[in-house]
Amino acid sequence: MGFGTYARRVRDRDLPFGRRFRALRAAAGCYHPIGFNATWSYLTTAGNLRRDELALIRALDMLELSRNAWLAEIDAFADRRRLEKRKHRRSPLAPEVRYLHGWRWPGPEGHRVMFREVGVLWAQHGLVPFPDVAISERDNLVELNATLANCVSTYLRNKGMADSAHRATLLRCRRKICWHLRHLGHPSPFHDAFDYHRRLLKVTELLINDAFPFTAETQDKG
Repeated sequence: MGFGTYARRVRDRDLPFGRRFRALRAAAGCYHPIGFNATWSYLTTAGNLRRDELALIRALDMLELSRNAWLAEIDAFADRRRLEKRKHRRSPLAPEVRYLHGWRWPGPEGHRVMFREVGVLWAQHGLVPFPDVAISERDNLVELNATLANCVSTYLRNKGMADSAHRATLLRCRRKICWHLRHLGHPSPFHDAFDYHRRLLKVTELLINDAFPFTAETQDKG
């Protein structure tokens, strides 16, 4: 079943409340732009979803508002692609595709949600010790972590405001993290390091997509 079916169940007062609650969970399973756990965590800010009907409906409204914004972006992208193909531009811009499908919360609440999630992830990240990595990569990874820590601290301190210098730095860090993740994953023995830097990648992408939403004028090259 799809998102629309679950959304109708959430609003169906003829159903037992427990089924409506589970339908909201299923709807979040269909659409979770910042990951299921993070999406659900944000929805719980609407109130007690297990007992409060108004909170349940508010949470669904929050989810639908974002999903509708994302669907509108996808439709607009499809329209642009049809026009571009007529002009023999066969390949879409990789940064735009990454933005449309990356870690972010589409819609008017986007900044508030992403700012909250960066704060949560960064607090969790601070509790995890730096993992074991190959000696040949350790210095580079330590420097990368320090650079990102500075960017995140600036972002949180300034309530999300950032300048072009931070954008360039974040884009470089994103490329470096992706490169290292290819070497830290299977069959590498450094699984903890892989998880550690995958979380850093999510933080980095949230920062980029919040502070610097994609436009043709601000596209990155990586």
